Amino acid sequence: MSLLNSQQENSITALIAALEQQDEALPAGLQKQLHAIGQNLENRAVEIPAVAASLPGLHRAYQEALADAQTDDGPKATLVSTSTPDDRAQLIEQATQIFTDPDPVQAAQKNTFQKLGQIAANPLKNLFGRG
Repeated sequence: MSLLNSQQENSITALIAALEQQDEALPAGLQKQLHAIGQNLENRAVEIPAVAASLPGLHRAYQEALADAQTDDGPKATLVSTSTPDDRAQLIEQATQIFTDPDPVQAAQKNTFQKLGQIAANPLKNLFGRG
């Protein structure tokens, strides 16, 4: 059972989005901290804003991603709380893989390409939720 609240889920998602936008690997110390968070994500998700704030470019991208999430969820904010346990488990698994990777930036970027490939592979299924 997930201990994450919707704010922590948004924070994790925003950090992944911010990592995707980085041009260089994170400094070694920051990678170690992110790795430790990834190993115990449900208990250490509260540390994500501090990690994001440690580099100006990462912080800027993180704040933009958070703002986008809040804008997208504006009138339908209750939908966040209705995310299924499978969605949360998938987010935790994805974030854990990215955060514990030797190069989280590269892992986040690869993850984005995989998502794009899945969308391109069957756009009708993604649009209509059918196969």
